Amino acid sequence: MYKVMIISPDNEMADELEAMNVWGETSGFEISMVTDNGDSAYRELCREKYDLIICDTHINGMGSTELLRRIEEEKLGGRLAFCGKYADFEYARQGIILGAFDYFISPFREEQFLAAFNRIQDKANENITIKTDYAGEIIELFEARDAGIYAYLSDALNEIYESSHNMASAENALSKIYKTVINEVFERYDWLDLYKSVQSFYERTELFGYITYDKLFKNRITELFEEFCELFPKVDNQQIKTVMLYILNNPESDLKQKTIASALNINSTYLSTIFSVQTKLRFIDYLTAVKLKRAGWLLQNTSMKVTEIAARLDYKDIGYFSRVFKKQYGVTPTEYRIPDDYTYQI
Repeated sequence: MYKVMIISPDNEMADELEAMNVWGETSGFEISMVTDNGDSAYRELCREKYDLIICDTHINGMGSTELLRRIEEEKLGGRLAFCGKYADFEYARQGIILGAFDYFISPFREEQFLAAFNRIQDKANENITIKTDYAGEIIELFEARDAGIYAYLSDALNEIYESSHNMASAENALSKIYKTVINEVFERYDWLDLYKSVQSFYERTELFGYITYDKLFKNRITELFEEFCELFPKVDNQQIKTVMLYILNNPESDLKQKTIASALNINSTYLSTIFSVQTKLRFIDYLTAVKLKRAGWLLQNTSMKVTEIAARLDYKDIGYFSRVFKKQYGVTPTEYRIPDDYTYQI
């Protein structure tokens, strides 16, 4: 959504603006703040980026032209458009000099606002210039299982928002980076599809509540990173890497240690010893983690009964399966199933 601020001490005009049928999902523009004071507007603009500021020609506190001057000089982002009940040539002239975006005169016309919205959207798309290959560097951190990814994501977000002219262009840039990272990781490691649905990284359930776009971006990438590291920890030994890939690609097969050792022509005792050394995990603990991840996917993406899922993963005792699952996830397999209704698109 594009954020809009209205500044007007005239309650009738503010009400007229708010009542217009141009806000919301259809246009992508929503009113996030209404104030009558230039000083409070300036403080808010220093704290948050707005895409459009609709400012009465006469406001309390800091004057409208002074506010426009500060927005331009301090690069606070957003376009400021004057509004009033009649055309004021002097304000129009000063506005042009200082960089005003538009001048709306009451009674307001919806088509004028929609045309202004289109201009803002077009400009936002032009402003998407990503100088750093953030996506490529994030993917490299994935491959290295580098915990430095957390700090890198925070720094990248700050750089993108600071270098973008407005909120919309920043979020468009983030969207491009996000999609590149998610798609590339799933393409390089196709076994991930057995444990995580790629679509889940493009949607958000209502259970998570509403959070800002930058937090959603960071949360989703770190979520995938942590899942990836848990399923495919970094090892130096090529045989152990082969063992892990065999397990990851065949989570519903016979994965007893002796069976895998035989299939890959590895000594079973050697496999047990070297696996623990390389991964810092017991073979059985890693195998359990993989099977439970697969169980979680089956629970959320199929209508199979819990007993069927347990059997497919070679758990003959449903009670034991449920206990192990709850120990891992804090809920029973039945409770783990959540509604598939999503409300937010990346």
